[in-house]
Amino acid sequence: MGCGVDEVVAAFHRVAEVITAHRDELVDLDRAIGDGDHGENLTRGFTAVRASLDGGEHGSPAEVLKLVASTLISTVGGAAGPLYGTALLRAAKAVPDRVELGPEDVAAALAAALEGVVARGRAEAGDKTMVDALVPAVAAAERAVGDGGDT
Repeated sequence: MGCGVDEVVAAFHRVAEVITAHRDELVDLDRAIGDGDHGENLTRGFTAVRASLDGGEHGSPAEVLKLVASTLISTVGGAAGPLYGTALLRAAKAVPDRVELGPEDVAAALAAALEGVVARGRAEAGDKTMVDALVPAVAAAERAVGDGGDT
């Protein structure tokens, strides 16, 4: 079973719910190492994502990824907007003509997202950045594909 437009849209709606529910926690975590605006920035960005996704029809998963990317780039301050945006644009480029994403497509999109974050942020595993979460996610997705897993 694959992952079509409706599933990708639903996944981003779920991400928005989780970000909103954990806004204060994200603020507190960021306050320990920065200016404490990360939770607010992501909440603002994903509130805009929800509105963008609800604003029309989407032809493909890649189109959804591009829409979310551009929305985050334009609404999330600091480095996060460009990093998430680059990740999602690279993911979209990895699956441009797919109407439905299979496991291999999801793994390829995650790998491309990781490459985008590394290129944009010049980070590598061990730098205590989002790369440290993406590296094992890509490895898990690739293992799941090898084990015959589904999306």
